Amino acid sequence: MLKPVSLLFLTLAFIVPLNVTSADDAKELRKQRQAAQKKRQAAKNERAREISEATKIFREFTRDLKNEYQLILKDLDTEFELRSVELQAEKDANIATAEAEFQKKWSTLFLRPEGNMSEEILKDIEKEGKAYADELFRIKKEAAEGLHKERMANEKKKHDLLDERDKKALDEAASLGLTKDFQPILATPIGGELTRQEEQWNQRENKEVVKLKERNLRTLKEFRNGEKLRAWERKNLEEDFKLKWDEKEEVHKLNIEQTFYNTLLLQSSQGTETNQQDIMAKFAEINKQNQLIKIKYRKIRQQNSIKRREEKKKILGQ
Repeated sequence: MLKPVSLLFLTLAFIVPLNVTSADDAKELRKQRQAAQKKRQAAKNERAREISEATKIFREFTRDLKNEYQLILKDLDTEFELRSVELQAEKDANIATAEAEFQKKWSTLFLRPEGNMSEEILKDIEKEGKAYADELFRIKKEAAEGLHKERMANEKKKHDLLDERDKKALDEAASLGLTKDFQPILATPIGGELTRQEEQWNQRENKEVVKLKERNLRTLKEFRNGEKLRAWERKNLEEDFKLKWDEKEEVHKLNIEQTFYNTLLLQSSQGTETNQQDIMAKFAEINKQNQLIKIKYRKIRQQNSIKRREEKKKILGQ
């Protein structure tokens, strides 16, 4: 029968080798995990280096690209300015001729042999004067539309060139890898499961690749949103031109009345029998309507300004 002491030594002989083996295994796992962590960190550093280098190359490329297109755009603007001077001079000459003709026609309307003017005659004068004034307004608006059309054509040419520039920039960004989705550099289980540190690494890495994509998109924002922003700006120019001439047309109708009653008041002071009190009341009404028109269009412009501010934010945020 084994003595107690012998039994103790026999037990230790079995236990000690098992503990040594477990310690060796744990040490080996730590070494493997450390090596994997070092490899992951090196890959992450290399990714950051590649993105930084690509961003630097992209910015140098787009700086040169912008300078190249800026020269072309400047030539287009110079060409348009020269053309607009011609159009403006032609427009002014046509309007001056039309205004002189209008003034002559308007003056002759009141040079009637009848002496005192009846209500029927005054209505005829007002009707004929309105026809002459409407024709003058049409000439002015038509001239303005011609100049506006040239301006919009120039804007479209410039914007087409900028669209072309942006495409070149985005093609370069894609070739540099700045438009791609980055795959996270994740830890994989060693020894059966992830450690707490490895789980935290994976969580950070999944967030990191999202941030990398967002950062690159911010770098490209100017070129990604340019085409949509410029189309939006052209639409606003068209709306503003229409709004301007809608207001002018409403004011024009009041100006016809103003001119008619001014002349009528002048005739009254020269002996023609008219009701001056009625004329002054008309002046007051015309002034009121003029103010209401200004208020109406100022309100529209202010509302447009607020709406457009939000629309621009939305475009730039895409």
